[in-house]
Amino acid sequence: MKAAVYHGIRDVRVQYVPMPSAGPGEVVLRVLLCAVCGTDKRIFTHGQKNVVPPAITGHEIVGTVHQIGPGVGGGLQVGQKVIVATVVGCGRCVYCRRKQYNLCDSFTALGYDYAGGFAEYVKIPASAVAQGNVIAIPGSMSPERAALVEPLSCCLNGQEYLGAQPGDRAVIFGAGPIGLMHAGILKARGCQPLIVADMVDERLAYVREFGLGLPVNTAGAEAVERILKAGGGEKFDVAVTACAVKAAQADALRLVRKKGRISFFAGIPKDDPILGIDTNHIHYSEISVFGCFASNLQHYHQALEMVSRDDLPWDRFVTHKFKLDDILQAYAVVEAGQGIKTVIDCQ
Repeated sequence: MKAAVYHGIRDVRVQYVPMPSAGPGEVVLRVLLCAVCGTDKRIFTHGQKNVVPPAITGHEIVGTVHQIGPGVGGGLQVGQKVIVATVVGCGRCVYCRRKQYNLCDSFTALGYDYAGGFAEYVKIPASAVAQGNVIAIPGSMSPERAALVEPLSCCLNGQEYLGAQPGDRAVIFGAGPIGLMHAGILKARGCQPLIVADMVDERLAYVREFGLGLPVNTAGAEAVERILKAGGGEKFDVAVTACAVKAAQADALRLVRKKGRISFFAGIPKDDPILGIDTNHIHYSEISVFGCFASNLQHYHQALEMVSRDDLPWDRFVTHKFKLDDILQAYAVVEAGQGIKTVIDCQ
């Protein structure tokens, strides 16, 4: 089969590799689409310790069931259209017992520890199948829409902590695919006003076009002042930092009012992760700050239900599609910050 094989930083080669077969408890999928995540781009540009070359990356997978190994239950059928949850827990620790697989101290992941979806076929390991990571989707759902489920599931995990209510004032830092998804969730939950801040006009144009809130360009100085002005001068109840910019975290703390909730959704560069903050401000104003990492199975099912609806222009979130042979062009688009979601057509 054909696959995009990662051999090292900026060295991805499309080549023929042995086709996987399903052993006991395993499932092999024919990959339809695999979307390019920001983490995929980071692996391509900087590497990652749990991705050991040669490796096949890609974890936002949509496919059809090609082969089912002995002992697989759950009603899966050959030809069925499915998506795949990324994280595989150990199944033994306290977090796995709580079904918080994303917090497992020894979790593994498809597209990282196991071969991923930038290939014509992908094998889902028995531990992932047993955990319920192969999730059937409606046969009528477009692969492009289904490819949004994995990143949207992560956003829903972060939103769980925020607890946004109708009428809450909300601000999001970052108008990339994750920021736009957060905006869609907060809009659906009745937040008003909803401010989406970014420094790139092309991304902010999607906020306006999709009706996801009020776009604010924060390029240059005085980001807090610009956002406050756009919001009518009042502070906000909820804030999400959906960009890997440390200054956005500090600005979020300045922008929320008493009892405000902040999701530090995006990670920041590990060579400069320390944020100097006045913790008395958090203490006396009763501000809550939450982290978020990946998602769990219930979030995938919630995201699947959400993208099944037509209240947001989900199909327009996919702005670039490339064949597997052209994956380097896809990385270039994502690295340049162009469009929203970029997907790889593996058929």
